[in-house]
Amino acid sequence: MWSQASEQMQLPDLYSKLFWNCIFNDTTDCLLYNPHEKDIIYIRAAPSRLLASCGKWLLMIDSQSRLYVIDVFSGNKIDLPPLESLKSNDSFLKRMEDKDKEFEWEFSEGYVYLLHTDEIRARLWIDEKAEEIALVWFFDSPACFLGFYKKGNAHYDLIPITYDIARILTGMLCLILRGYCLYILTMRRFVRVIDFSMKQGFEEVTGIDPDPYSPIFPPLRYHCHFSIAVTTLGEVLFVTSTKNNEMAFRIYKMDPNAEPDDHMPDLLDVDSLGDEALLLDLGITVPANYTLGIKPNSIYFTHHNLIHSKKVWNKVDHVLPPYDVDICVFNLSTKTLEPFPAPSNMTLKDARLIFS
Repeated sequence: MWSQASEQMQLPDLYSKLFWNCIFNDTTDCLLYNPHEKDIIYIRAAPSRLLASCGKWLLMIDSQSRLYVIDVFSGNKIDLPPLESLKSNDSFLKRMEDKDKEFEWEFSEGYVYLLHTDEIRARLWIDEKAEEIALVWFFDSPACFLGFYKKGNAHYDLIPITYDIARILTGMLCLILRGYCLYILTMRRFVRVIDFSMKQGFEEVTGIDPDPYSPIFPPLRYHCHFSIAVTTLGEVLFVTSTKNNEMAFRIYKMDPNAEPDDHMPDLLDVDSLGDEALLLDLGITVPANYTLGIKPNSIYFTHHNLIHSKKVWNKVDHVLPPYDVDICVFNLSTKTLEPFPAPSNMTLKDARLIFS
């Protein structure tokens, strides 16, 4: 079966066709909030932490460091393999005895990393029509590997990002999961692409040993936050944001006419996304859909200004002031920002835009 039924929560049909905010307050309650109607629907209070979202599905980790995904509208739940099922030829992940949140990552050579699940980050992809699920997770410190899962597996495949790979592929500034394709912006600003569509393992689409002079994104000339995004056609975009008095976004792509020997081509401004919108939390573009309320040539985001703040990421129990949890849509045509107001008198820890 596609999902394992748990407690059910039926919403009116109209609700599942609109953008909602899935928000978490300082008591770990999970709530659905409609910013237009000001409706709040309580879902559950559970000792779990949100790792990622896709559509109406949330990827969570509970107090015993078990991963699961849950449909916030129906309550359907899918339990995932244990973290220690990570598959590797030269290392293994071991849960510490009597410690639910601590693991050891031990190598055959004998050296060991001590890891804590409060530092796990993740990305999620779910296609309900095809009944497919994929996700990646990693420890923020040290970020030495990724664990990948797709439907049907009883384990996670290990993807190295530090050891045993070409130098240009090492490190990870940000990553996007779209279907069974994983896009990683490496420390040298090269876009690494990994394909998981085969039955077993994965394929390095960028090549096992790419040309060290392959095109890379040039360094930025000013201070800002940045990430990559992938369009419906598979084109990689470079997205920057600045926040002074107001938040502003710019989108770039590599010059397709750059000379073959130009390993750092100029970036071209992308003035319009056309009939698509960018869901920045997922790092993907989707077709505009007025039924869902998805406006064309717009950027939807909830916490973009916090993505690269290590101080906030590592303090997972830190309570963020309401003004630090952005829930907004940015119109690229008018360069204007439309905030989705948070519920009054509520201190937020996290938020996601969800829809079905």
